[in-house]
Amino acid sequence: MSNEVLEFYYFLIAPVCFILFTYAYIKAAHYYKIYDHPVGRSSHLKRTITGFGIFVLFGLFIYSLVFPYTLKSFFIIGLLMIATISFIDDIVFVKHFIRLIFQVFALILMAIELPFNYVSIEKWPLIIAIVILGIGVLNAFNFMDGINGMLGLNSLVILLSFLWLNYHSIDMAGNKITFVDKNEFLYTLIVGVSIFLVLNLRKKAIVFAGDTGSIALAFIIFYLMLNLIFKTGNYAYLLLFAVIGIDAGLTVIFKLLLRENIFVPHRDFLFKKLVHVGKQKHVKISIIYACVQALVSIIVIALPLQGKPTAQLSILFIFTVTLCSVYIFIRNKYTKQRVIRLRDNDDE
Repeated sequence: MSNEVLEFYYFLIAPVCFILFTYAYIKAAHYYKIYDHPVGRSSHLKRTITGFGIFVLFGLFIYSLVFPYTLKSFFIIGLLMIATISFIDDIVFVKHFIRLIFQVFALILMAIELPFNYVSIEKWPLIIAIVILGIGVLNAFNFMDGINGMLGLNSLVILLSFLWLNYHSIDMAGNKITFVDKNEFLYTLIVGVSIFLVLNLRKKAIVFAGDTGSIALAFIIFYLMLNLIFKTGNYAYLLLFAVIGIDAGLTVIFKLLLRENIFVPHRDFLFKKLVHVGKQKHVKISIIYACVQALVSIIVIALPLQGKPTAQLSILFIFTVTLCSVYIFIRNKYTKQRVIRLRDNDDE
């Protein structure tokens, strides 16, 4: 069978496989009681199926069956390692330190597979920096799963940006390149995320991705992002997940200043404050975040920044400062509202 015919059939079969997987997982989750039970810090009020993010591994499985040997070995091992410990954590609690160890080793394996021949920086110092940044990215995505639609919509915007760029990217010499070997890999993830959104982007979510999905998606997206930046030399592409990245980064800074544990689940992210303090709807906040990210991504992709490092850094700086300013303004507004509300409750 020719590659063209195989790709055509894959585009038809993959969605069907995901639908069958979804039906089977929901049945199994009810039978084995794989639920996320609400606690004080939760954003949901009723038990909800969790761990559905294993669809990422299922997608990897069907893709590898049809297109074997197109993914790097260490990348796959790292992904399986990090997804396994995350799925265990979805079922029974795993200590933060143990999860951190798995994340570090998985990120090292992933980093080894990156195309370092495209950059002039020393390999091992860069790997250390990638591991530190990667831990932040993984945990930022993990917290997104607490708001219905947040993880799925933001991941979908990023993956669609990647799909476009894989068709239209050029390197620093102006040569056309691809940073993902086959578009079918991105297509597989997009289909899986879309089906997840059908079940999650609603007032009362039917399923949560859990640590399995959020961290596995973050791992893949981070890997693809680094491949894109290394091969194109365009550092402005960091803005492709700037909205949630700045929310996560500034939230971590605030928590460190307050000497709080940044690895413990909390409601300090701005999108969670908008829901819990501002009393906004989950779906509304998720759509706003995704739309803002889509707007930023379209602008960055449309700008002629290739081979212009000064322009790239300027755009990176302008967008970062702007988004940080908006974040701080809105955060202060809702922090004041919370203080006033608590004061009024004390007076009563």
